[in-house]
Amino acid sequence: MRVKLLDFSYLNILKFIFIASIFLVAASVVYFPHYAKLKKLKEANRQLLQQVKGLTLEIKDLQGKLKKVGKDPSLYEKLARDNLGVAKENEIVVDIRE
Repeated sequence: MRVKLLDFSYLNILKFIFIASIFLVAASVVYFPHYAKLKKLKEANRQLLQQVKGLTLEIKDLQGKLKKVGKDPSLYEKLARDNLGVAKENEIVVDIRE
């Protein structure tokens, strides 16, 4: 004599598949916008971390230049001449523009 262990009918299987698909659709509607937002935020975070690294390198470079300027007084003169157009006493400046 054969004994049926599980009594599955096609109707019960279809009901289960239908309920599972409704649940999956509802879950995707609830979680997909959050997933998309999370993905955008991760990308923005990655870009900001790259900017931080670049700015950190720039800060180190500027700190090195600041140390050089503090130790070498001739740099003050060079910076003033190049950037500000300052001249020494009794020096004639000729500005040639085309």
